Amino acid sequence: KSAVKPSRGAAKYAARVREIAQGDKPYLLIAHQYTRYLGDLFGGQMMGSMATKSLNLEKGQGIAFYNFEEIPNTKEFITMWYKELNAVPLSAAQRQEIIDEANYV
Repeated sequence: KSAVKPSRGAAKYAARVREIAQGDKPYLLIAHQYTRYLGDLFGGQMMGSMATKSLNLEKGQGIAFYNFEEIPNTKEFITMWYKELNAVPLSAAQRQEIIDEANYV
């Protein structure tokens, strides 16, 4: 642990997530879940494939970040996620805060 230091950007991002988690607006974590997790899930298959080809990796090697083994059907998962998100009781102001936070990310 002590030998690996996060980049300045990674440290700033982690600090922001901690700040939100410990603050009074935990619903802002939705923005981070959306941009990081769904972004990686959506684009992950494409990015993993591109990395495999461009870096001449053996199939499945070096792309574990883009593997979501517990999600057998990406499209179904994302559809369910949006349905659940739309059911979260948020005010218009809270929704805008989430959008603003996603743009900050």
